[in-house]
Amino acid sequence: MLFAGFGVLLVAFWFGGDRDLPAIRGLPSPGPLTSWGLPVVRLLHDLCAVATTGSLLAAVLLEDGRSILRRAVPRWALAWAASAAVTVLLTLSDFVGVPVGEALRSGALSTFLLYVPQGLAFLIVYGLTLTITLLTFLRAKPWFLLGLALVALLPPAYAGHSASAADHDFAITSLMVHLTAVTLWVGGLFGLLVFLRKSEQPLAAVRRFSTIALCCYGAVAISGAVNAWVRLGSLSQVFGSRYGLLVVGKVVALVVLGFFGWRHRRSTIVAMEAGVRAPFLRLAGGELVLMAAGMGLAVALSRTPPPPGGDSTHAVLGFDLAPFTAWGLAAEMRLDPLLLLVVVAAGVGYVVGVRRMSSWPRWRTVAWFAGLVVVAYGMVGGVGVYARAIFSVHMVQYALVGTVGPVLLALGMPLALIRRPMRIYPAVAAVAYALPLPLLFLTPLYEISQSVLAVRLIVMIYLVISGAVFFVLVRPWAATGVVAGVQAVVAFLLLTGPIQGQAWFPGLELEWLPAAQADQRLGALLYAGLTLVALLGITQPARSRRLEGTPEIHVPYAARKTRTASSA
Repeated sequence: MLFAGFGVLLVAFWFGGDRDLPAIRGLPSPGPLTSWGLPVVRLLHDLCAVATTGSLLAAVLLEDGRSILRRAVPRWALAWAASAAVTVLLTLSDFVGVPVGEALRSGALSTFLLYVPQGLAFLIVYGLTLTITLLTFLRAKPWFLLGLALVALLPPAYAGHSASAADHDFAITSLMVHLTAVTLWVGGLFGLLVFLRKSEQPLAAVRRFSTIALCCYGAVAISGAVNAWVRLGSLSQVFGSRYGLLVVGKVVALVVLGFFGWRHRRSTIVAMEAGVRAPFLRLAGGELVLMAAGMGLAVALSRTPPPPGGDSTHAVLGFDLAPFTAWGLAAEMRLDPLLLLVVVAAGVGYVVGVRRMSSWPRWRTVAWFAGLVVVAYGMVGGVGVYARAIFSVHMVQYALVGTVGPVLLALGMPLALIRRPMRIYPAVAAVAYALPLPLLFLTPLYEISQSVLAVRLIVMIYLVISGAVFFVLVRPWAATGVVAGVQAVVAFLLLTGPIQGQAWFPGLELEWLPAAQADQRLGALLYAGLTLVALLGITQPARSRRLEGTPEIHVPYAARKTRTASSA
């Protein structure tokens, strides 16, 4: 596995052209240690990330997860942290153009870590991986550590070619999806291959991972194609540039891996059902070698200069934005791979839950998917496109994503599909719903969310989740009171407070933008109107929706009252 990864890395790195070239007299050079060592350490970093994530996924899927968590995870997480630290040092050397020792003596390390995206990204990775190492000794839940590991994968997406792409937001989100899917897929296979031999009942874990692997394969293919297209820009660059030829190599590897997956489903899993593990282990071993080679190719690709692209896109937004029209608001669309993946996962998870039920009201399923459509439109439809440039449209987006969509999702009653009892806190849900918008408008967070992709994504996903949880857990009339209070605070801040986005909107330099003060007032009115209309969907008498056989949610708190799917 290691020989395949490093062998392909060195060949592809040499072919890509970013190897150590002869130094030009008078110009600084990081030297061969940095030029060749950085991609090698990056591959080690990625392999440690895969091993850590795969071990955590195995701990979730297999019955002996506690021993995996106690022995394997801390070692791999610590190795991940160490490789991130070495990556920082070599990247600093590469950034300032001098050998590592001279770069450290220059005193630029602290500035590089705090103010340069490449340094800050791996500093975050270092901190998160050390946290994972510590939490394994504190007996944290494997699924929580797995989520933390997936978060630790994302910061480097901001420090590669995608961050400087013409459509940088699109490139970064597609790369985030790509990194997450690849790591879950490769890491999960690694975890099964290492720990399956000790498992007494491996078949259930293999079946579950087979479903995960299929989903990851689709996500890898789609996100990889999107990211490559953003970087290449045209079909002529696929075979007309070294970057494009390396992309072709990754495509070939992906096709072969797809064949391996098909063979697993057709033969090796069937053999495992008969009690024979050897075919699965042999094919998985070969698959893992090819995956390591693909990872080496990916690291070399990240060090290969992409072909020059055009500069027609908007410098700040990263895409051209046509003047605002009603038709544009309805028809414009900018697909975001990460947000769409979240929406699709929510839809698939709901369908899986419904299929486990003996009976389920059809109207609740319709409400759930209507909520997903509203959320998707608010994120990637015309509202999501123009929200970056027009404040009133941004308030419509907040209303759709934070209230209208979650109300419909709550009518779908997703908690009734969860098998095990849960502890719920309506008061906490109410506070979590009420805080975001006042916090955005009372602090510089709104301005930051417009210019920083990570903050914007966190805000969007948080609004959806907090809104859905709030409207599920809080009784309709209590929810109405909380929403009315939030409305009053938001209206007061927008109608009497300072202009929001004073640096962002003028910086777009779009001649057709409306007057800021009038647009802010319009935004307050639109937000209030949409949220009040949405409340009509939850203030109907609950008893009119009671249906026979409605599944129950057991609530182990307070007096242990029971809520049904019709009572929300």
